[in-house]
Amino acid sequence: MSINNLIVHEIQKCEGEKKALLIARPNENPVDGQATLISAQVTNLFNRSGMNTGRFSNPSGSDTGSQLPNLLSKHFTNNIFADFSLFTKECAAEYLKYLEQVEEAEGGLLWFNHFELHDTQFLYIVLLKRKSGIVLSADLSLSQVDQIETEKLHMALRINLTAWQSNDEGRYIAFRFGRAPKFEKEYFTQFIGCDEPKVASKETKKLVDLTSAFCQTEEFAPKQANTFKKVVSEHCQSKIEDNEPLTMKELATEVQAKFSVEQANKFLDIANSDDFKMEKELFVEKAALKKLTRLSGSSRSLTLSFDADLLGESITYDSSSNALTFKDIPKSLLKQLQTLA
Repeated sequence: MSINNLIVHEIQKCEGEKKALLIARPNENPVDGQATLISAQVTNLFNRSGMNTGRFSNPSGSDTGSQLPNLLSKHFTNNIFADFSLFTKECAAEYLKYLEQVEEAEGGLLWFNHFELHDTQFLYIVLLKRKSGIVLSADLSLSQVDQIETEKLHMALRINLTAWQSNDEGRYIAFRFGRAPKFEKEYFTQFIGCDEPKVASKETKKLVDLTSAFCQTEEFAPKQANTFKKVVSEHCQSKIEDNEPLTMKELATEVQAKFSVEQANKFLDIANSDDFKMEKELFVEKAALKKLTRLSGSSRSLTLSFDADLLGESITYDSSSNALTFKDIPKSLLKQLQTLA
């Protein structure tokens, strides 16, 4: 990640009050080691579970609704912000309008970060909170200071500026909430002006179900099905690591390279069918993707989870009796069993 612009503004507002106060930083924060460290922490938190994706309801902007697209159109041209400080101040003032409509909401720190990754321009708008901390001075005395809370994320937005500016039809907006209550989620979504947001975990589950449905349609043997699922999983994992959305077209190309043109076309046909209606691109959530290559289940007294490719090898299933037989039991479990024998 190459940081181009960075600035933090503060919005002061107490719970139970409507009035909010914007304390705007006059110029950009320096992109130093501390800024780089916090940026990395924010990115790490952002890429965890709970992602929502979408696009602006009015990508070119309008007089009604969210003014964020208007502000971007006004300030962002040729991959640069003419005046990043002014853009963020106007953006923060717009955020203030939505915040003041909710008495229960509190203020915080608005973190604006314009960065470049893989020749693509991005913008973060993140709500951070303060917390109290203890520091030890040079004379070993203790004192209390205010710190930025980086252990958890409250609300955050990431815009793929390159995709938005090129009028891409994909879902160039990604946003997530930490443990924000419903009323905060609502005003933040209104501030963004997102069109029909999709939940990444649900979209990933659809992809897992699609892959299983394709394997059944092709009547793959268990080993073939596991091989196919691994190809899909590995391609998805690479997108997760690069913080990029998965496109169905790219995935079909991967299927074509590892299997055949016919199977790639069939895969896309099922993806576009009424049963699935997959988006052209989606953000994959790692936790939901695990179901593609692992089998698991639990009851009140039993939990089982294992790699799918063990089925038919060290684990066998008898459909007539609904029984699983395990070989090569993990040593830690085996020791526990032997003590009970």
